[in-house]
Amino acid sequence: MELFGFLFLILISAITIVTENKSVLKYLYLPSLFAFIFIVRNVTFDSDIETYVNEMQTNSNGIYYLREFVFWYLLRGLYSVFQNPIIVFLIMDSIWIFVLYKTSVKLSDNKENLSTGLILILSTSFPLFFGYENIYRQLFATVFALYSYSLLQKQPKQSLLIFGFSIFMHNTVLVLLPVFYINKIFNFKLSVRALLSISLSIFFIFLFSYASQFKSGIATGEDLSLMYLIMFILVFLIYLIKFKFSIFYLLRKMPSLVIIIILMFGLSILKFDMISERLGMMFLVFLLFDLYRYSISIKHYGSRVAFRLSLLLIFSLPVLLFDSSRMFLIE
Repeated sequence: MELFGFLFLILISAITIVTENKSVLKYLYLPSLFAFIFIVRNVTFDSDIETYVNEMQTNSNGIYYLREFVFWYLLRGLYSVFQNPIIVFLIMDSIWIFVLYKTSVKLSDNKENLSTGLILILSTSFPLFFGYENIYRQLFATVFALYSYSLLQKQPKQSLLIFGFSIFMHNTVLVLLPVFYINKIFNFKLSVRALLSISLSIFFIFLFSYASQFKSGIATGEDLSLMYLIMFILVFLIYLIKFKFSIFYLLRKMPSLVIIIILMFGLSILKFDMISERLGMMFLVFLLFDLYRYSISIKHYGSRVAFRLSLLLIFSLPVLLFDSSRMFLIE
């Protein structure tokens, strides 16, 4: 049932992208997404999601819970009211879906070309799929951090507040600071922002060599960190060539990319496979944001739709190809 629902959701995504119709998005895609999540929550919980069920019922208040109190106390608070883990998950799923939709709306002031369609690409992408099937806390923090990212240019104070909340959902979101800095630090020029962001990225790499406590949970299966790094480098090379080797133009169009490569490269050298894999999934979400934002500037309908469909397939099909993700759909 999950497998059928996932394939159907990809099909509806493709139809919505091709039609570029916001009514299709609101009245066909979003109900389909909620229906798929409802199916996911009504099958047997895997071991990681079962851990969250157990945590709902605990009253522990150690440092582990206090440093990410926004997520844990929301989880427990909802359970104390409803006393049903499925209802709790469905309410929390409704929250992250709503925030993701709001992020899509904030992506651009352009009211044409389905500028709100980022949610179509992300909801079935393997970074978010692993989130609602497995690494739920990271999913929640990533979606809120992404919403903060979408507000950065025009509502920086609100962006900072929401980013602060996301940190207390999952502390590793702090690693995204260089990605935020390269987009905006007061009114600094791009060259200064880039220098500060690169410096902060290098600082984080050194910090990781001592901060082994950042590790949490278990790996999702195959170590995909090297694949992520190669993917980021390939995207960088493709667009560097496309933008005629103008690194500053690349930084304007896809600001997160260079910083992501630096962080992933450093983590790969340090052999932090699990950290690299988890952060790689988080970084992919921000890269997809930048790629979709770039697609809004493509004026030709056929090229724009082809680009968005390629994003949908490239980032959704791996769910079906890797055993570590496919197992969630066929259990």
